[in-house]
This record gives sequence, structure tokens and C-alpha cells, in this order.
Amino acid sequence: MTSTLLGASLVAYFAASVLYLANLHIRHRYLAAYGTGATAAGFALQTARLVLQTLHAATPFANASEAIFFLSWAIAALYLVIHLRFGLPSVGALAMPLSVIALVLVYRFPTPAGEQLANGAWLRVHVVAIIASLALFVLAFCAAVFYLVQNKLLKSKNLHGMFRKLPPLEMVDSLGYHLAAIGFPLLTLGIVTGVVGVQLANLREHDAEFRLLASGVTWVVYAAYLLARAATGWRGKRAAWVLIAGAALVVVTTALHRFV
Repeated sequence: MTSTLLGASLVAYFAASVLYLANLHIRHRYLAAYGTGATAAGFALQTARLVLQTLHAATPFANASEAIFFLSWAIAALYLVIHLRFGLPSVGALAMPLSVIALVLVYRFPTPAGEQLANGAWLRVHVVAIIASLALFVLAFCAAVFYLVQNKLLKSKNLHGMFRKLPPLEMVDSLGYHLAAIGFPLLTLGIVTGVVGVQLANLREHDAEFRLLASGVTWVVYAAYLLARAATGWRGKRAAWVLIAGAALVVVTTALHRFV
């Protein structure tokens, strides 16, 4: 049953990706609405699988594959919230393909049965906080990309076609900032609980120092971005590039972790 729900959600998100991408280039009244419908269907299917996994395994984060599945679910959930609040179907053209990639990774790199992702309350909180912050930073990345694209179209005076489907600069700039502002404390929580959890579990890993350093660099990048924004109102292309670089750092740092 869970494998069927996984496959069905992957198909739904793939359909949503195609529809949202087509909406940017094709003048059709209902493409975005169809894309949102497919996203909502995929999210419902993922939620059903998440509930079943929780009931059967006590935690939906028993291994790395389930954590990646949760990441895909979180990206879709956050996108739907953003769409309901601001009505930005164009963001789905990036968000949903990223959810598809996450689900493909679940198929491509399945974790052997019984392999534990995290043992102990601290490490479980660590996993949830890191994955949730990653989802927020991924959506901030999407906003930053659209800021750069929209800015380029404005400078080239190409005010037709895709330009009309993209959100205003101020809106995506503010969206990226607020997503990063919510993700930052979750990242902080994830780092702290990870360090404490590893110490309590007496885990010793040869590359732990390197991973801690990578996490620290990521934390500093987002802290500097948020501080500059709060203190000076910093925004624009450079701020967008920092959000893109920060998201890349979070992905790399998360990939380095085994969450043992």
C-alpha cells in the first residue's frame, strides 16, 4: 500500500511540474489550476503514506529514504501554504520539480530495511528540524531564482510572455526573506540537537568535525543575510544570490550527514 501511494504521489507531482512549467510559457487559463490540483492530490497521497508509516513504524524517519520522503512532503506542504496565501503558481514551476527529484531519490537510493536513521529523542528532533529547515530554504531558493529571472526580464525590457506569469520583485524578495527567517531557527535547533544527541549517544565518527564545520559555515551565511536585512534592509540581486548559495550549502551539509 505504501509503495502504491509513493508511486501515485510521484506521478501527481510530475504532472504538476509539467503543468506549472507549461503555464509559464503557454497562454492557457486553467494550466495553473490543474497544476495546483495535481499538487494537492500528490500531497494528499503523501500524507496518507506518512500516516501509515507512522502507525506501522512509530516514526516516519526510521531511515534515510523516509527522511527524503518527508523533505518532498514538506516542500509540497510549504508551497501549498504559499500558494493559498499569496497565489503564486509560478513558484510551483521550481518547487514541484524539486519534490519530484526528492521522490526519485527515494526510489533510486532505498535504505536497507532496519537501518536506523536516528536513535534517541535528541537525534529525532535533529532530523525533523534539519529537514524542515531544508524545505524552507529550498522555497527561499525558488523565490531568489524568480527574483533574478524577473529582474533580468525587466532590465531587458522583455515585458511579455513569461514576465506576465512571474510574481513582482518585491513579493518574491519578501517571500525569500521570510522563508529564510523561519528556517534559520530550525537550522539552529537542528545543529544544537545534533551535537547534543551525538554526545549523549556516544557516537564517534571520523568526519564529524568536518560536518560540524560545514553546518557552522551554513549557519553563518544565513545569520549574516538575516542580520544585514534587518539592520540595513539589504535586498536585490546580491541578497538573492546569497539565498541561492545558502540553499546549496544546506543541501551539501545535509547530504554529508548520516543522521546515525
